[in-house]
Amino acid sequence: MTEKPDSITTVGITQTLLASAFVVWLLGLPATGDVFAWPITPAATAMFIGAGFVGRAYIGYFLYRERYWVNLRWQVAANYAFLAFIWLATLWHMDEMNWESSIWVAHVWALAYTIEPVILFLWEPRAAPDRIPPDARQGPVLPAMKQVAMVGLVAAVTLAGLMMINPEFMDTRWPWPLDPFNCRVMSGFLALNAGWCYSVYAAEDWAEVKKAVIGIELFLASQFAVWLFLVGGFDPARHNGYVYGALLAGFGVAIAYCHVRQERARRA
Repeated sequence: MTEKPDSITTVGITQTLLASAFVVWLLGLPATGDVFAWPITPAATAMFIGAGFVGRAYIGYFLYRERYWVNLRWQVAANYAFLAFIWLATLWHMDEMNWESSIWVAHVWALAYTIEPVILFLWEPRAAPDRIPPDARQGPVLPAMKQVAMVGLVAAVTLAGLMMINPEFMDTRWPWPLDPFNCRVMSGFLALNAGWCYSVYAAEDWAEVKKAVIGIELFLASQFAVWLFLVGGFDPARHNGYVYGALLAGFGVAIAYCHVRQERARRA
């Protein structure tokens, strides 16, 4: 099987450290989001982005830990989708970053998310794709899981597209106020999940995408926890405060149920 290049290990370590730092900062101290690489306000947006970076730390850990590229294919579509959206958002709003008040953080962000999309593409192995070894296969992806992934893909692509292209409209439909820069950054985390949903829908064997499903579950659980923390303070004049939480919970329950069925089918 094709071994992962050492350079990917370096990317994984860097990604894990940066993403973990962003999780701690933006989830632990959301009120200080205004001194991040760009002003992240209100605190609800800082917490959404902080929770979103749990998924990036999750991917980074496996980029560091896994030896063979076949065991990392579950993250490729999701990682590139996230990086493409973040790259575009960063370039689009480069002039709005905290170049004076938070010069070091601004440079770390700008360099990380303009360099990583290019070098990751250059370093990714492109030999004939390996197949999961027979002794590691865990059975076909169940139709129910594929259907849930399809629904998630449609929803995530639609939301990511609206947040990137029309943030002013999304501000009228989101439970808390959104400005264009933050809205476009948030779209990257929806794109990340769209990539995972696509990988699950396209997969043949459960072993190929089990980690992708866990990544989706981590995103939903962390965002639902943020919603529980924030919901009592939502402005009642804004739209969809409770709908947002219900959608997170509903999709989370659906994919967790399918996950349990997959595991039972694997053991049968």
